[in-house]
Amino acid sequence: MTNDQESVRARTLEWVASWRTGPDAPFDLDAVSHIYARDDTFSSFDFGRPHDGFQAWAPAAAYYRQFMTVPKVWRLDANDDLRVHIRGDVAWSTVSLIGSGEMPDGTPIELPEARVTLILEKRDGDWLIVHEHGSSALPIPDAETTKRFLAV
Repeated sequence: MTNDQESVRARTLEWVASWRTGPDAPFDLDAVSHIYARDDTFSSFDFGRPHDGFQAWAPAAAYYRQFMTVPKVWRLDANDDLRVHIRGDVAWSTVSLIGSGEMPDGTPIELPEARVTLILEKRDGDWLIVHEHGSSALPIPDAETTKRFLAV
């Protein structure tokens, strides 16, 4: 593995680890904002965000701060399928995730199957996230629903 691949791998795992909050360690976007391109080149299409996503760092950051105040406890963990691809000064990484936590009323939160793709750009020797896209799998529909979706 090259140094750049190691750097992108480490940056991806740092991203995963940053999405945690709890009474003893509240989410701190300022502590991890160094991993992002904090300008108008950043974009995001993720879980629960507006249909058109975010097309700059400032609105995304405001959303992230608010979003992470909702759960009492939240954490993401990476599975062992992290992949890194690099072409020049652009890289992308993919990894599947498991999320879990608890709402303020004690209701458990489980995200048993999710995945993220991060696109990073090398700027001044540092790999910064310029785009993130998270998704979760929908339950497999029954045969009749599938036929309707496929119009067959």
